[in-house]
Amino acid sequence: MGIRLEGRTDPDGSRVIIPIGDLDRDAAETLAAAVTESLAHPPGRLVIQMTHVQFCDSSGIVTLLDAHADAARLGAELVLADVSDHLRALFQISALDQVVRIVEESRG
Repeated sequence: MGIRLEGRTDPDGSRVIIPIGDLDRDAAETLAAAVTESLAHPPGRLVIQMTHVQFCDSSGIVTLLDAHADAARLGAELVLADVSDHLRALFQISALDQVVRIVEESRG
C-alpha cells in the first residue's frame, strides 16, 4: 500500500510529520528520510503525529527509535502524538514508550 507523508511547522516552531498508511518495512525508509530532512535545521521538537497509522511492525519501531536517537544527538526532542490504543499497547510491549515520549495531541 505504501505510506504518504504530510508535514507542517506549528506556531511554536515544532515540526510535525504526519504519516498516512502503515508504518512497515516498505514505509520505514520514507519516514526516515522525512525525519532526516526535518532535522537538517533541528527544531526544538519534532512530532510524528500517528493519527493515520493503524499498523506498525518492527521496522517501524526501529525507525522511530533511530529518529529519537538522531533528534537527541542534534538537541531536539522527538514526540509521538495521537497514538491509537492499539499502537500504544504495541509501544508498551516493545518498550518504545519508555524511550520516546507519547502525547495525546500534536500541539502543546
